[in-house]
Amino acid sequence: MRQQSFFITLGLAAVTSLATISLPANFSQSTAAELQSNQVTFLCQSMFDAASGESIPTTVAWIPERKGHVYFIGWKSEYFNKGGWTPAQRCQKVSQKFQEFYEQGRLNFLSTGKIKGYPVICGVLNQGETCNPSNQLFTLRTGSDAEDVIQKLMDIAEGKSGGIIFQNSNDQLYVSVKDFFNKSPLIPGK
Repeated sequence: MRQQSFFITLGLAAVTSLATISLPANFSQSTAAELQSNQVTFLCQSMFDAASGESIPTTVAWIPERKGHVYFIGWKSEYFNKGGWTPAQRCQKVSQKFQEFYEQGRLNFLSTGKIKGYPVICGVLNQGETCNPSNQLFTLRTGSDAEDVIQKLMDIAEGKSGGIIFQNSNDQLYVSVKDFFNKSPLIPGK
């Protein structure tokens, strides 16, 4: 099998850094399909990071309409280790939150905000909804730009070629999760 690489450019150290992620030989597009063929499923998978030469935990989503997986976030930062959250633990917890929010119908858009002084990424049902502790997906380190994280995540889906429309309400950014699912490159299968 020919290894292919994708760039996940969530460059903020709070989330990850520039990483070239290669598909491991044992990753199969049918993994989630066999279990949840008819619904979007978020998983934490180990992916190879060519930049560091190590495997990193990565949140991926199974998209049944496309019969494939898309990358969401590579968890590389060790910033939250001091609080007891390793990258693997964050990947598991955040992937679980994505899944819960999606199943509850609360993940139409990704948005940004601040909670307790920290920048956050949250999942919201409607534009105009603000981030709060009940819709928070994950926290970034102090001083991080949450909108920059979403922009870099969307760069993956856009292939730097446009297509996804960023929707703003006042100063809050809203990005359609459905557009991300439909336009992100699929992780190549075996």
